[in-house]
Amino acid sequence: MEKIYEVTNGKVNIKVTGDLESDKKIIVLIPGINGSVEYYDEITPYLQKKYTVIAIDLLGQGKSSVSKDGEYGIDLQAWAILEGIARLRVTDSMILFGYGIGGLIANRVAEIRDFSVSKLTMLNTPANAKYADMDARSSFAAIPLLGKMAKSPVKSSLYFAKGFDTSKLKNPNVIDDAANAVDHKAAKKMSQLANTYLEEKALNKRLRATALATLAIFSDDDQILTEDGVKDAKATIGRVPHLTMKDLKGAGHVGMIEKPEEVANMIIDFDDNVEDIIKVDM
Repeated sequence: MEKIYEVTNGKVNIKVTGDLESDKKIIVLIPGINGSVEYYDEITPYLQKKYTVIAIDLLGQGKSSVSKDGEYGIDLQAWAILEGIARLRVTDSMILFGYGIGGLIANRVAEIRDFSVSKLTMLNTPANAKYADMDARSSFAAIPLLGKMAKSPVKSSLYFAKGFDTSKLKNPNVIDDAANAVDHKAAKKMSQLANTYLEEKALNKRLRATALATLAIFSDDDQILTEDGVKDAKATIGRVPHLTMKDLKGAGHVGMIEKPEEVANMIIDFDDNVEDIIKVDM
């Protein structure tokens, strides 16, 4: 089921795979900047064996609307996600997953409503503002052609490990398609979202405060976060309590697209073997 729901600051597109009335746990998948729910088409079949899967487009991206006030701060995105989930009448605690900046948005959701989150899982998420500007924009982005962009706004090859064959994907153009659907004004504002969030407080301090069981996965060929960004993130969050860190070999920034079964198994194994830390709504 894929449907658009009205929230305070716009309309969010939500894709549900599975039965929300079943006994399965719920996992919520949050895209990063320039992404969409289609980024999760490869991994969803592996996750739905254990979970009901909810994927949500951020405001200004995918099939979601632009925000009503033209702002795209992390709080606005987190509240839009929470409102969208509420529209689905989800009451059980959820596992959150986000890649890149989506991991930061997932953590912000947990900061706002930690009692509704059982675990946090992130892939290639920066830990400090120094590495938060993960620029994959194309130099052709501003060249118009008959009223449209001449090329994708991003360099799609940077999202994958070097030499990755996109022809085997369900949609080989998934990166370009998602980037071309992003509102350009929104993209410009969202590009600063992570910097602002991490300048206020680094990720290790935020994770310590939320104190959720957390899985942090890092790819060994991430051309966007970069090798230095991965090293920085590992060093920054490595001693956070309740955190499990995993390496994803032979994958890039969007490892859940390149190696969906492996990433899904990491999430499932983590969920099966690490106890939830459930907060109580006071």
